[in-house]
Amino acid sequence: RRGRGRAGMDDAVASRAHPARGVDGGVGVGCAREARDVLVVLCGVPGSGKTTLARAVCAMIDAGEAVMPSKMSCVSSFEAHHVSVDAHERALRDAAGARPEDAFDAEAWKSARARARARAAELLCDEDDGDEEEDGGDGGGGGASTRRRRRRVRRVVFADDNNYYASMRWEWFQIARERGAACVCAYVVAGDDENGHIPTGGVDIARERNARRASDRVPDEAFSRARRTFEAPPARSRLDDESSLSLWSFPTVRIDTHACDYDVAVAWASIVAAWGAAPKKLRTAEELESAREETRRNAAHAVDVRSRKAVSLAIARADASSRARVAAIVNDARRELVARVRKAKSADELEALERAFYARVDA
Repeated sequence: RRGRGRAGMDDAVASRAHPARGVDGGVGVGCAREARDVLVVLCGVPGSGKTTLARAVCAMIDAGEAVMPSKMSCVSSFEAHHVSVDAHERALRDAAGARPEDAFDAEAWKSARARARARAAELLCDEDDGDEEEDGGDGGGGGASTRRRRRRVRRVVFADDNNYYASMRWEWFQIARERGAACVCAYVVAGDDENGHIPTGGVDIARERNARRASDRVPDEAFSRARRTFEAPPARSRLDDESSLSLWSFPTVRIDTHACDYDVAVAWASIVAAWGAAPKKLRTAEELESAREETRRNAAHAVDVRSRKAVSLAIARADASSRARVAAIVNDARRELVARVRKAKSADELEALERAFYARVDA
């Protein structure tokens, strides 16, 4: 289902608001502690099943079939939105007259990610779309004033992208933090182990799914790069500390779409179970810079580990006569990469640096 109604550029439509159904039909306990809205940050390699999961949950909510735990049943209704980076990128490429076989357009990709983030922030806004109501002003009869009316409907917003860097997920987390929404990372895999690796002797199900796509197929080279650069999020069932500045402070649920017992309703229930309070907002420039610095340190360390592995593989592939020369070239490239990553200011910049590094190593 594609963009109609308020969904705009979303890959799936906004669901109609439906009453929340608690599992026991009672009034939710602890409802005041749960953030009204939740941003579900999907991550996983292409073909893992992220978009299929998001569309299925949106369909459940649209049909009024999404059962909520009793803690949510104190709310009258809720709706879901699927914000797809791929949909925004596809629209930008179509507008530019690009063909499916044309080369990857880094600028279109960055613009698509920025537009998707802006859309998510808009959906998580605390106010209605234009409704106003009379307010008594100062209460002393000095004239009425108007104020925006707060939404009464809970919103579930799916942020659908590979989000293979932790810093990419942190950008979504910041949106949820600023909008006062809960944030849950849904790590979607297709038979991978807990570290995002294919079990020994196993089949790369996500790669096979991607190869069978009739459209939007990710080139095999790009898929391999996403696979080797993916930073698997650590398992975390709930928000540990509402005041934490840590990148890793928001909960993560792991969903295996290739498991024999995979069920969309169960996957949705695991997301709802992690739907807790909104993280504390960063009030000062010092707090924000502290969070950014932690993200940079984590990113630099992860890149250092991955680049060392890439260098080792490149040297091992070289024949004996050229091994010393290859080692000098790839080690220089790695040192340059790590130095520049420490100064990177965005996930987009980090992605471009690592893409250039792998191009040199593969050559």
